[in-house]
Amino acid sequence: MNASFWKNSRVLVTGGSGFVGRWVGRSLAAAGAELHILDIVPPKNFSERFALHRADLRDLDATTQLLDEVRPTVVIHLAGQPGVSVSHEQPVSAYESNVLATFNLLEAARRRAEKEAVAGGRLSAIVAVSSNHVYGEQEHNKDLPTPESAALNGAGMYAASKLCGDVLARCYGKSYRLPVGIARMTNSYGGDDHHVAHIITGSILSVLRGQRPVIKQSGQDRKGYLYIEDTADGLLAVAEGVAGSANLAGEAFNLVPDKAITTLDLVQAIVAAAGSDLDPIVQNPAAPHEEEFLDNSKARRLLGWAPRHELAAGLAKTIAWYRGPSGA
Repeated sequence: MNASFWKNSRVLVTGGSGFVGRWVGRSLAAAGAELHILDIVPPKNFSERFALHRADLRDLDATTQLLDEVRPTVVIHLAGQPGVSVSHEQPVSAYESNVLATFNLLEAARRRAEKEAVAGGRLSAIVAVSSNHVYGEQEHNKDLPTPESAALNGAGMYAASKLCGDVLARCYGKSYRLPVGIARMTNSYGGDDHHVAHIITGSILSVLRGQRPVIKQSGQDRKGYLYIEDTADGLLAVAEGVAGSANLAGEAFNLVPDKAITTLDLVQAIVAAAGSDLDPIVQNPAAPHEEEFLDNSKARRLLGWAPRHELAAGLAKTIAWYRGPSGA
C-alpha cells in the first residue's frame, strides 16, 4: 500500500458494511483516508470513523447526487446482490443490483469526472468489483491457471450479472478513459465473516464447538481461497494502479492466491490448524466436482500486488479471531 496516496483521500466504499467492505474500511482508516460508506445499515464490529450514506444506486439521479455530495477521490464498488442461488431465484434483483447499479455508478462517475476536469480533477480511481464466476467452465483446464484474457463463459444469473458489470467497467475505462479497474475476486475468508455458510467460516465454527465439519458435496472441488487482508490490499492496489497509469483504465485483474486446494484438503487443514482430530463429514462423495484456478501474475506484474499470507497463516489468523473476544 502506498500510504501517501491514501492519506486524507476521500474514499467511497459501496457495500462497505459487508464482510469485504469492513476489512477494506479498516485498511483505509489505518492509512488515514476519509471513509464514506454506502450501505443500508452501518457496519458491525467496526470502530473506525466513517460517514454513512444510503443512496439507491439503482437510481441514476440519486447516484449522481451522491457523488456530487461526497466528491470522492476513489470509489470502491462492492455493493451488489451476492449469491448464486439467490440470483437464480431473483433474476430481476440480480440485474438491478449488479448491472443497473454498476452502470449508474460508472455513468455518474463519468459525469463527475467531466465536471471536475475543469478544476483539475479529483476522481482518480474507481474499482469495480467483479467475480471469479465470470470465467465459468474453461475448455483449457490443462493450461491452468486461468488468465484474465480467457473467455468469459460464466453461466447462470449471478455470473451473467457480474459479467455484465465487468464488461461495462471495461467499456467505460476504454471508451471514456474513466480511471476504472476491474477486480475479479475469488473466495475471501477471514475473521468477522457473517456468512457462516462459507466453507472456511462454517468449518472453523464447527471445529471450535467440537463438531465435525460438514462438506456438502464430494470435497474434490478445487478452488483458490484468499485471506481477507490480502483481498483488501488487492482492491487498494487496483485503485493505485489505475490512478497512476491511464493505460490501465478498463483493465481486469485476478485477485487470487498462488495456489488452489480441494475442499477436503482445505477442511482437513482447518481441523489441523485448530488442533483438532475431527474427521470431516463428506455428504455426497460421488457428486461431480469443479476445478477453478486463476492466474494472479498480471496483478503481480502491473500492480505490484501479491498475497502476503499463505493458507496456513491466513487460517491461523482466522481461527484466532473466532477464538478471541471478537469471535462468535
